[in-house]
Amino acid sequence: MQQIPERKSIDLRSGSLTSVPAFKSDSLEELDLSWNKITNMEFDKWATPKLRKLFLSENSLTSVPAFKSDSLEELVLSWNKITNMEFDKWATPKLRKLYLWNNRLKSVPSFKSESLEELHLSGNFINNVEFDKWATPKLRFLTLPFNDLTSVPTIKSDSLEKLDLGHNEIRNVEFDKLDTPKLRILKLWSTSLTSVPPFKSDSLEELHLSGNFINNVEFDKWATPKLRNLYLGSNSLTSVPTFKSDSLEELDLINNKITNVEFDKWATPKLRKLSISLNSLTSVPVFKSDSLEELYLDRNKITNVEFDKWATPKLRILSLWSNSLTSVPSFKSDSLKELHFGNNKIMKVEFDEWATPKLRELELSNNELTSIPSFKWDRVTGCEPLPGIKNGRFHILSCPNDERSSKNKTDCIQGGKYLIRSKVYYSCEEYHILRGPRIRTCGAKQKWSGPDPFCEPECGTLKNVPGPASPLIKDGMIAEPGKWPWQAAIYDKQDKEILCGGALIGERWVLTAAHCVVEGTRSFLTIRGVNNFFVYLGKHFRDESKDDGLVQKKEVTLIIPHPNYDTQDFNSDIALLKLTEAVNFTDRVQMVCLPTHSDLTEVNLQGGSQGWVAGWGHDASNEGTDVLRHIKLSVISNEKCLNDSSFATSNPLTNITENMFCAGDSSVASANRRREYKTVCPGDSGGPLVFTSDRGVRGQWFVEGIVSHIYVNSTQKCSNYHPGQYGIFTRVKKFVDWIKESISMYSE
Repeated sequence: MQQIPERKSIDLRSGSLTSVPAFKSDSLEELDLSWNKITNMEFDKWATPKLRKLFLSENSLTSVPAFKSDSLEELVLSWNKITNMEFDKWATPKLRKLYLWNNRLKSVPSFKSESLEELHLSGNFINNVEFDKWATPKLRFLTLPFNDLTSVPTIKSDSLEKLDLGHNEIRNVEFDKLDTPKLRILKLWSTSLTSVPPFKSDSLEELHLSGNFINNVEFDKWATPKLRNLYLGSNSLTSVPTFKSDSLEELDLINNKITNVEFDKWATPKLRKLSISLNSLTSVPVFKSDSLEELYLDRNKITNVEFDKWATPKLRILSLWSNSLTSVPSFKSDSLKELHFGNNKIMKVEFDEWATPKLRELELSNNELTSIPSFKWDRVTGCEPLPGIKNGRFHILSCPNDERSSKNKTDCIQGGKYLIRSKVYYSCEEYHILRGPRIRTCGAKQKWSGPDPFCEPECGTLKNVPGPASPLIKDGMIAEPGKWPWQAAIYDKQDKEILCGGALIGERWVLTAAHCVVEGTRSFLTIRGVNNFFVYLGKHFRDESKDDGLVQKKEVTLIIPHPNYDTQDFNSDIALLKLTEAVNFTDRVQMVCLPTHSDLTEVNLQGGSQGWVAGWGHDASNEGTDVLRHIKLSVISNEKCLNDSSFATSNPLTNITENMFCAGDSSVASANRRREYKTVCPGDSGGPLVFTSDRGVRGQWFVEGIVSHIYVNSTQKCSNYHPGQYGIFTRVKKFVDWIKESISMYSE
């Protein structure tokens, strides 16, 4: 038994451990063994009387050992290959948190624990939960999203407070099967629900039903006296039900098909926030509410607002961004502080008819104004109103100590001008970063300090950094939805199949391989028509019927292959697709960074460096995968690539140009290694090979390569690829100038 030095915490992440030695420590409280290759643990040989936290995520465990520990409180076994658990053999009297998400469990064992408070089982293949066999009197949180449940399990628990069943195939909810008197949060997002049953709960505070197919809600049959937050976004509602609730504070109806709202029939005395953006409203109903503070009506088709008929004495924020307004109504409100009218068709604003003493922010960006609105207040010296900022906003940070300004710092706009020494603070919407000054000051010469800032989409950021490499793209680890938010799927309408991958590099631009979008030979090359393709963003499943409301499907309006693309040797195998409309940035849809730092590219593409590639290409069955998978590949020097590929295919090769590089698995070719050989396969073409670095760029991810081709024998299939057959990638850094010039030339 190995004696461990007297330490409270040991970090052995990202190593090559295949097993865990038996060791002894009287002081150890936290041990992290994540991102290794551990296949087995003999925990009964350990002597760690104070161990509280054990992290074993991202390993190769297929079963869970019998844990026996009088001190263990938190155990993380996520991202393994666990298929079975014999929890009844455990002896962990203090275990409070157990994480088993993203394993291969098909059923849930009978948990019996007097201490367990949190159980996380998302991302498995669970189709049944026999909760009646459990004995977990302290269980508060149970998460089961991304499984194969078709119904809500029968749960009886006096302790359960949060239940997450999102992203299952649940088609029906029998709420009376839930005997959970303390349940506060219930999540049924992205399932297959088409209707909502009458909910009855004296404890429920949050209900998440977004991303379903719900077309009707009979709220009058509900009995939820404590329900505060209700989320019904991304469903199929065409009208808004009559809500009656003494507790409801926030209602989200974003991204439905709502054409009408009869707000006068509502009885929601505590409703503070209402979101009806991304619907089909053409007019705004007469809102009457003594509690409403925030109202979002963005991205509808609204042409008119009769604000003088409203009665909303507490309304602070009104957003009508991206509608079809041509004029602005006369606003009269003692509470209104923010008005957002960006991206409409407004030509004129008659501000002299307004009565909004607390209005501090008025956004009119991206309209058709030909002159600055006339503000008829007392003449004062100061700075002119600031233009709106696309994908961002600004607010007043401070006002000067001036007799014309009240003590309230939001009242420093007088006579249509900002008083001298006023300061404003800029911020950007989520997934965007600010370029330019964050704070600007109105100077003594009545000019704003600094240039106008702007918000641009952020690139190369991940919420969850991937773990170690999986074996084989054709037998590898499933990429968690949103793991690679820039991954695009290029769909061929004729073949009705995902043809290639791609990388989102702009709001309307996808980078891919030229051979994915052209036909013919070197002497007679034709570009396929834009109507041949769809582009999916945020996609996980190959089957479109399994897509949730977070997947975005876009048409293509322009295809630009590189003019020097050679069909024979795949030189300059790179192309751009322009989408008909901009994507909506979310956790699942974001941009990857282009490699603009030469020194960083040099480091990333030196032999032995490792990057990640994902795709829906062929697996060991020589068929396209059902879900997005990913692998980690090492960069191979061109010399080694030529030699190994020539040997592997018995065909001398000479055409790896300066516009290409190789990546793959250079491990020794044993029988096992041949079975577990890592490389790209048909269907992965166009997908990005990405690298990250902490060298002054905040850990951003950069697309250094695009999957181009692989050298094979004429009859060889993906399942028979073997060591020495590396993927050949287009070297993106060589084409950055062309990419930027093309985008600039064809941007509207």
